[in-house]
Amino acid sequence: MAKKKPAFHREADHHHQGGIQVIARSSRVMRALSANPQGLSLGEIAAEVTLPRSTVQRIINALLVENLVEAVGPGGGYRLGPALGQMIYQTEADITGVVRPHLERLSQALGETVCLSRLSGRQTSIVDVVVGEQILRIVPPLGITAPLHIAADGKAMLARMSDAKVLEWLDGDLPPRTRNSKNLKELLKELTESRATGFAYDNEEHTEADSAIAMALGTYRGTYAISVVTPTPRMTARVDDFRRALNEARGIIERLVGLPGH
Repeated sequence: MAKKKPAFHREADHHHQGGIQVIARSSRVMRALSANPQGLSLGEIAAEVTLPRSTVQRIINALLVENLVEAVGPGGGYRLGPALGQMIYQTEADITGVVRPHLERLSQALGETVCLSRLSGRQTSIVDVVVGEQILRIVPPLGITAPLHIAADGKAMLARMSDAKVLEWLDGDLPPRTRNSKNLKELLKELTESRATGFAYDNEEHTEADSAIAMALGTYRGTYAISVVTPTPRMTARVDDFRRALNEARGIIERLVGLPGH
């Protein structure tokens, strides 16, 4: 005669089976949403996966907390969320392949050169460039470096640090490049403004007649920056357009490669 399992073993088996069932049901919900990228209502999801609406509601609520699902507008629908993309993209060795299409869209929308940069020692280094279609345009070569304190992308990344950390990084050495290059006191004041607005600028500090605007990117691979580089007259005339487009692109990119939970 087979021995009867102790009560605590039966309870453990019950919880184990219950956990498997929750995972299986959640997977069915996510597959249904994957097949309908435009989104589904609770009722439509329940019909797709043949589960009670109340059960689907509980699953959706749990997935919303983890950003695996997100709401679609005011209509009450749901679609797959950004956390799935983050987990997939984090398996890649670099973010440039993910970011590149968004740099291209930003460059095409503005008609200007757009760069992706990261820290390299005590300098900023350009890791990807999309050259604008204007006749008069800036064409920075890949890999070019610049001191952090005179480049818009460098200042954007410095602004994510405290003043004490900035002083440690710069080590008191701020050699000027042009007549517009800032001293330490001016730089720290500018970084305070950048922390408040999110934007950093190069107003002919690196190269005369050229200007740039940049925003830092917080990614799972560390801090990067995206910047729009243009002749100064166009920067002066279109800076508001550049700010709007850059901020929108930054938001989209950080949803894909940003730190989990942010």
